[in-house]
Amino acid sequence: MLQSERIVSVTAAHTGGKASGKWIAHEGFVAEAAVQFDRINGTVARLERELEKARATIAEMTEEVHRSHRLAAFDQSLENSRNYKISELQRSGRDLKTRVERMEGDRKAYSNVTYKSFVDMDRKLAELGGLKLHIDRIEHAARRNEALFLGALALAAAALASRFFI
Repeated sequence: MLQSERIVSVTAAHTGGKASGKWIAHEGFVAEAAVQFDRINGTVARLERELEKARATIAEMTEEVHRSHRLAAFDQSLENSRNYKISELQRSGRDLKTRVERMEGDRKAYSNVTYKSFVDMDRKLAELGGLKLHIDRIEHAARRNEALFLGALALAAAALASRFFI
């Protein structure tokens, strides 16, 4: 018989006074061995269930560790990508700054420049463009007047020459 964790032995009082002597001891031994085997089988079954639970827990933990490693690798990949992009932007910025400095020349030479913004320079260039257009019109009118003057002078010279020679 199995009663929790106790071993119950069969004694002559429990046998009802039937067989006595060595058979009672033998039956008691068999009953006691059966109880111990039942306890051992119960313990083995419990340990097997615990082993299966432990294996399932270990499998879950292993999967979680693999997931964690994959997440860490992905995070590292994102960080490396971000760092590469930042360093590439910094390199491009330095390259652009070098090119602008090369185009601008020495900044100290231009510290007293009157026009310090593109809007001011654009306004002044528009004003100078209008002035150039006005000068071109004046030059064209002067050439026309010069041609008319030379034409009139040539006509007067021809008239004078015809009066003396004709």
